[in-house]
Amino acid sequence: MDVRIIVETTSETGEKRTEELCSLSLTDQCHSELGLNLEQGKAILSQLQGSILRHQIEEISAASRTCPCCGRSRFVHDYRTRVLDTLFGRFRLKVPRRRKCSCRKGQSELLSPFAQVLRDRVTPELRMLQAELGARHSFREAARILETFLPCAKQQNTTVRNRLGKVAKDIANAQPPICDTLSANPPTVFIDGAHIRCRPEYQKRHLDVVVGKIETHDMCRRFGLAPQAAPSPAAQLRRDLDALGWDGQRPVTVISDGEAALPNLIRGATNGKIKHILDWWHISMRVQHVETAIKGLVQRKDFPATTAILMTPVETLRWNLWHGKIQVAGTHLQWMMFDCARLAKYRLAVRDQAQRALARCHDLHSYLASNMGSLVNYGERYRSGLPISTSRAEGCVDDIGNARMGKRRRMRWSPRGAHNVAVTRAAALDGRLTVSNTTIAA
Repeated sequence: MDVRIIVETTSETGEKRTEELCSLSLTDQCHSELGLNLEQGKAILSQLQGSILRHQIEEISAASRTCPCCGRSRFVHDYRTRVLDTLFGRFRLKVPRRRKCSCRKGQSELLSPFAQVLRDRVTPELRMLQAELGARHSFREAARILETFLPCAKQQNTTVRNRLGKVAKDIANAQPPICDTLSANPPTVFIDGAHIRCRPEYQKRHLDVVVGKIETHDMCRRFGLAPQAAPSPAAQLRRDLDALGWDGQRPVTVISDGEAALPNLIRGATNGKIKHILDWWHISMRVQHVETAIKGLVQRKDFPATTAILMTPVETLRWNLWHGKIQVAGTHLQWMMFDCARLAKYRLAVRDQAQRALARCHDLHSYLASNMGSLVNYGERYRSGLPISTSRAEGCVDDIGNARMGKRRRMRWSPRGAHNVAVTRAAALDGRLTVSNTTIAA
């Protein structure tokens, strides 16, 4: 079977152009191989892209010949060769530059009608695809995927990395879409930190990357940033809050694990209008450590006291914290610390177990005392259907941090590189990475 592909274009003026694109002979193919194979499809796409580009340049060049002010014709000054990277190949285009019209001598005017179109020498679709693949895979793997499935030019991992950085900068500087209606409820921010390996020239072992999710009753938005490299973490988080319809007045609920730097980022973005809640999961884990240590102590055969002295307060500790009875829980903790300290002075067989239980109790008491203002009635919030843990943020740690920059990747990062990947990957996971995000404003 012989196949002939012909391209016919019609300009705005009605002029038609016909060009034979290519001819294929499919007679030698086996009956099991139907249609085009990958290489044939890539070749046809590349030729089709080149044909359309040539016709577009001719049409734009003809339209730019007439002066928009006086209607007189402008002569060609010269021709210049420009290289344009597209999804379907790299093309060398011969584009004209026009002379200035005599009616516009005193005004500045671009001589080339392609100055803005070919500004970055790459189409927005290619930049978007390079950024998304670079955020989801390693830079070398992203380049290999592009070369495998598209007839684009040979891809370099450095090119993918640099263009991802430009896209991340565009996303960070982009103004959020204007919400028609403000959110009925103030948003809730789930925030956590991830640790990734740092490059040796920065003289530190790990970098901190802040990730999380902002949720309202009907919308959600992920975010990621490296505070050391972000131009303004507060401004970036404020844009994310504005995109979800925050009115700037009501306090934002922030749920974190107790690290003071995390809610401070949201506090700076909202001018202090936050309500911080300590994550219940971290409280529960510390309570479990206390329960395990106390049970191990009282179950010893040589325990020199009544088991109810320690078991009664430890059995009600979790219940009191769950129902917001913080003072009662603190009192019970102090009782247990006093009894464990007294038992730590006993004979050697009990001393080690008592000191271990005392350390667990002291750790929980210090944790609660440092976050006293962030403790709430968790049972009431749970029954009302409100969140009480940072499980959403933990998921973002896996999706944004560990999946792309985790230790198993065996890659070390600079603060700027980690920030760019975190911003772009959060946008890709949310579906916000579109061609409009990758287009630089003129």
